[in-house]
Amino acid sequence: MNDLLAYIWLAHSVSLNRRAKKFLIEYFGGACAVFDAADHELTNGIAAYEEQSGRRSPNVSLPSRDLTDARTCLQLAKSMGAQVIHYESAVYPDALREIPDPPALLYTLGDASLLARSSVAVVGTRRASPYGRWAAYEISAKISSCGTQVISGLAEGIDTEAHKGCLNGGSGTIAVLGTGIGHCFPASNRALHRAICSRGLVVSEFYPTDKGFASYFPLRNRIISGLSRAVIVVEGALKSGSMITAGLALEQGKDVYAVPGNINQPNSEGVNRLIYDGAYPILSLDTVPKALGILTPKQQEAHESLSKEELLIFNVVKKNGIQSLQELCDATNLSPSDVASLTTILELKGFLSKRGTKIEVAK
Repeated sequence: MNDLLAYIWLAHSVSLNRRAKKFLIEYFGGACAVFDAADHELTNGIAAYEEQSGRRSPNVSLPSRDLTDARTCLQLAKSMGAQVIHYESAVYPDALREIPDPPALLYTLGDASLLARSSVAVVGTRRASPYGRWAAYEISAKISSCGTQVISGLAEGIDTEAHKGCLNGGSGTIAVLGTGIGHCFPASNRALHRAICSRGLVVSEFYPTDKGFASYFPLRNRIISGLSRAVIVVEGALKSGSMITAGLALEQGKDVYAVPGNINQPNSEGVNRLIYDGAYPILSLDTVPKALGILTPKQQEAHESLSKEELLIFNVVKKNGIQSLQELCDATNLSPSDVASLTTILELKGFLSKRGTKIEVAK
């Protein structure tokens, strides 16, 4: 049995939800093993999933073992120039495996190596204000100039400006579609879609020819947040796709940031509520890299000039948070005099700061 065909078969089996598919992949040891399992074994696997999840589905039907549609799907994807990446592939992003309901496979157009890079999501409303469009573009360009790529959903408004800003900043951008890989929605973004295929990556979990349904876009959002280290919401109403993405990010343990908005505008209600509830506010363009914990080009150059011992000290503080001199000695096996000297040098270089007898990353 071909691994890829088995994953296409499983991904598009409508009788199982995504959480059940993840469970069965891990329970049997891959999609091939799921396909090859006898009916009673598959029934037992589904029962084990229901017991673990507490979700009872009395009328679940076993998926057909016919691979005709899977073969057709694979041919379609190849004819479009798409790469198909399944759950067990080395290219499949680890971050997506960690979410509760990961896609069994991804169809991609462009540079699939971007899936392994650090990313920040920038999302918001389709009905963006001029200010929101400006903020999405400039924030994304700033992030991109630091070598971190931006992920969004290729929708009109904020998403469009986020992709454009990222491309202008010099990094590839990832667009996660709410349609199959063979469709660009909205049609007005066809030129941007082509640019992303050329200089970034377009991703979809849906059947290549699917035109998309309303239910697809919330599903798309979990991939956007799942691939990202953090999510920035620029504009959005209280009940909107961008708020769904923010909620998913929080469930996945990701940091959420928001751009404060005009209190007279409905599309500011969501972002202002996020800030009220504890999201980090984006207060200026210059503070975006520091807020996200990414280095500017100048800081990257300085970072590369650090000695081995300086880098060791800095990484310990960055990973563990505020440290005492003794804690740094214990973590690095360096002498107290060496640690004191190195922390002073790093403070002068702007990487660390002292708070009484404690050491922390400079803010």
